[in-house]
Amino acid sequence: MKMGFALAMAVAITGQVLYHFMQKQMPPGAHPVLALMGFYLAAALLSLPLFLLFPLTTPLTQAASELGGAVWGVAAAIVLIELGFLLAYRAGGSLSSAFVLSAAAVATALLLIGLAVFKEAVSLKQLAGLALCLAGIWLLSGNRPAH
Repeated sequence: MKMGFALAMAVAITGQVLYHFMQKQMPPGAHPVLALMGFYLAAALLSLPLFLLFPLTTPLTQAASELGGAVWGVAAAIVLIELGFLLAYRAGGSLSSAFVLSAAAVATALLLIGLAVFKEAVSLKQLAGLALCLAGIWLLSGNRPAH
C-alpha cells in the first residue's frame, strides 16, 4: 500500500493526539515499567493486522534481517519518550503544553543535528522557525500555574 504524505501525516497526528490523551488517562498508581510493557505488548498485537495493508514481499527472516541496528536506537527512543511523558503527566504536566514544549525542543535539536551531522542546508525561513521554537520554549516553560 502506497501512502501519500498528507495521509501519512494525518495518521501520525491522529496517533499523537490519541497517545497524549491516553497517557494523561493512565492511573496514577500504575507501575511505570509495567505500563510501558503493556503499551508494547498491546502495540505489537495491534501491529499484526497491518500486514494485511503492508504484506511482506520477502521471507520474514530476510525482512527482519533488513531492519538493521537502528531498530535498537528507535526502541530506546520509544522507551524514553513513553517514560518521559508518563512521568511528566504524573508530575502535573498539562496536556496543552507538555507536548508543545517537547516538540519545540525536538524541532530545534533536529534542525541543528540535520545541519551538523547530515550537512542539510538551513534557510532563513527555517532559522526564523527555530527562533519561534526557542521563543515557544521560553514562553511555555515560564511561570506555570500551580496544579
